Amino acid sequence: MKNVRDLLYIAMMSTILVILGFIPAIPLGFIPVPIVLQNLGVMLAGILLGWKKGTLSILLFYLLGMFIPTFSGSTLFAVFAGPTLGYVIAWLFVPMVISGILAIFKKTSFVANLIAILLGGMIFVDVVGAVYLSVYTHTPLVASLLSNLAFIPGDTIKSVVAATIAYKFKDKLIPSQVAC
Repeated sequence: MKNVRDLLYIAMMSTILVILGFIPAIPLGFIPVPIVLQNLGVMLAGILLGWKKGTLSILLFYLLGMFIPTFSGSTLFAVFAGPTLGYVIAWLFVPMVISGILAIFKKTSFVANLIAILLGGMIFVDVVGAVYLSVYTHTPLVASLLSNLAFIPGDTIKSVVAATIAYKFKDKLIPSQVAC
């Protein structure tokens, strides 16, 4: 960490993840994984903080989850015993994937942010989550992947929100993100 500002951004992003966890999850009847808003925070961590600080903020969130119910009313240990583990593990890699995709683009734009978030924060998480869900529920992978289509509309909206926030505020909030 270069300075206190970086630590503050990491702590604030972890706090946003905790706050989003207080918003009740929406259960779906046909898949044991609910709709949550916390993946919006994960997308924001990746797009705003970069891969190092974004990953650290998610790790801090996991650490908090060991002691308090930060995962939409559950602790990290309950997540490890349930069907959502694949999604939660994928969250740790979202900042790296988003940063890698953004590195392909020469100039940051709303479209570049949106593409990076859609691929790294939505599709990557849904595929990893579906693979684990398939193993956990003993269902075929194709059925698990198809059940994840229920998340696409909401995750697309969250991706647009995250891309808009990043496009509007990234330079004002974190001017040193490029150096991450």
